[in-house]
Amino acid sequence: MAKRITIQLVGAKNDQGDVRLGDFVDQLSVIKKALFERERLVSRTEQPQIDYKIVGLRRESPATIVLEPIALNGTRGYAEKVVAGFSRELRLIRREAKIVDEPDVHRLEAYRRIGHRSDNLIAKVKIAVGKSPVTIDHVFKENVDKILGPDELVEGTISGMLEAVNFHNANKFTLYPPIGARKINGTFDPTLRPKIKEAIGNFVTVLGKLRYKQWSPFPHGMIAEDVDIHEPDASLPSLSELRGAFAGITGDRNSVEFVDTLRDESW
Repeated sequence: MAKRITIQLVGAKNDQGDVRLGDFVDQLSVIKKALFERERLVSRTEQPQIDYKIVGLRRESPATIVLEPIALNGTRGYAEKVVAGFSRELRLIRREAKIVDEPDVHRLEAYRRIGHRSDNLIAKVKIAVGKSPVTIDHVFKENVDKILGPDELVEGTISGMLEAVNFHNANKFTLYPPIGARKINGTFDPTLRPKIKEAIGNFVTVLGKLRYKQWSPFPHGMIAEDVDIHEPDASLPSLSELRGAFAGITGDRNSVEFVDTLRDESW
């Protein structure tokens, strides 16, 4: 059985260390997200194979939750590998500003959302697997930022399925390319809202500024400037429908003479 995960949440000093309900729910959610991002390194799939059961809960400050990993796929040692890797990576970030495996923007940003943020009243979080605790504080977050590094903006285009649009107090979308990056998190100007709304659920090409990290060959985000919605495959003409569409284009020349003419013109 995989080692249990003990999470301690410390609230703001003005709240005597107590944790607000919204912050409590949010922190459990982001920690679960971070665990899944770590799991993806093992499973290489988009479906989680581990669930977590609450086996301990204490309200007194600091609020403490104990989670027991449950491997849904029944593979022995799978949950242990994920949880141990998660604990080891958090400790390495805190201690040396390094990570265990290849960098991934989504995993690192999930780590960075744990603990204090400008939109919560969490002072700090402590996560322990077995007897190996790590404190998620400003030092941890600064080290995550060092690993992530700055964004490099490059003008370009990228294609994929456009999904998960957020219009509420934000202008954000998620694009899923068929190859390369797993997903692209994008932002757009309010003037593009009608186009983005029309593009939801369609294969599109987005023009704008692509966000790259120095250590990654693929963009992780972009600032959209325009969107081209591709026609559905069902609406495109078939080969039989194209038959005869270009009749007469060669004039009196045969096909060989016509191609030779095009070559001459291109030179």
